[in-house]
Amino acid sequence: MPYDDGSLAFSPTVGSANPGAGVFGQLLARETTLRWYLVPENQVLDSSIALANGDARPEPPYLPEQPAPIWPKVRGLARGITVNGDPYPDTGLNVPNGFAQDPEFTVSTTLTGTSRTRSCRVAPGGNWVDCADTEAYLDITPFKGEYASLGFQYTIQSLTSRNRGTGVFAGQSIGFRTAVNLTPTTGLAFGGEHIIQLDNTTDLGRNFYLVLSQAIPFSGGQNPILLVATAGIGSDFYGYAGNGTLGSTNCLSGNNVSSLNYPQGTDCFWGPIGALTLHLGSQVSVGYEWFGYGIGAGLSVRPIKDIPLTFSLYATDFLGNTPSYLDGLCTTNPCEPRYYGRLTMSF
Repeated sequence: MPYDDGSLAFSPTVGSANPGAGVFGQLLARETTLRWYLVPENQVLDSSIALANGDARPEPPYLPEQPAPIWPKVRGLARGITVNGDPYPDTGLNVPNGFAQDPEFTVSTTLTGTSRTRSCRVAPGGNWVDCADTEAYLDITPFKGEYASLGFQYTIQSLTSRNRGTGVFAGQSIGFRTAVNLTPTTGLAFGGEHIIQLDNTTDLGRNFYLVLSQAIPFSGGQNPILLVATAGIGSDFYGYAGNGTLGSTNCLSGNNVSSLNYPQGTDCFWGPIGALTLHLGSQVSVGYEWFGYGIGAGLSVRPIKDIPLTFSLYATDFLGNTPSYLDGLCTTNPCEPRYYGRLTMSF
């Protein structure tokens, strides 16, 4: 069909009416037929023509920032936590917290190390490595909901064979952890570490625990300052020596470090455990913990804000023979400070 200036546009021919469609159908077909027209070249608009004509580029619409939550949402991540979805440092090294796993993370890998075990003493002129100890942990949490989680832990207790002791990669075991958030800042967890022992060389205890954690915010915003308090009970390693004041139970199998008939005895003792940690934002925390086997205090940091990597360093036995049941358990009298660390990466 011709334009007034003589240029042409094309319109497809409408097919002949279908008598069987009825009058309404024929009218509808005419009204909905797609028709294409050739636009003259000088009427085509694009961004370059608009800029050449001096037309201002429209400003994007204003989108207000999402306001920070009034009350923080705290979840668990290995021995640490997340707050409003952002990773925070550890709340303790030996004492687990009670928060349900953050659903955005499934796997955490951890290396732990101790500068010296209590039963080992470095000989004059000897190497401190001869008394050091390391373990590896793999935490997998496949079952996660908004308020609850269930996961499993795999442990290799011996990564070296120092002093011709436990062989490399010996002391393997499996544990579990289930947790539920009762409120956005309150969590309750029940779990066990080294429960299924795959050989007879594990000597870290068969450690069941039941803990409750409460986070208290001291500021607002996306990454508030938090105080996290954890309290509960634990068995074996947690109920070791004089801390086993809550009595004993059957712990399913032998090789329990608190048993009166170690290693054959299936009994283990229970005791109170707890931790108190102040998080100075999302990258630094200072904490104190009572884990049955002793007292620990130290620092936990996340050196790179956008990467869920955490490094923690705590000291223990720095109060000498306090608690009193440590008397006689160390190779020195009084006990001398020892140091233990934890390096965790989560995915």
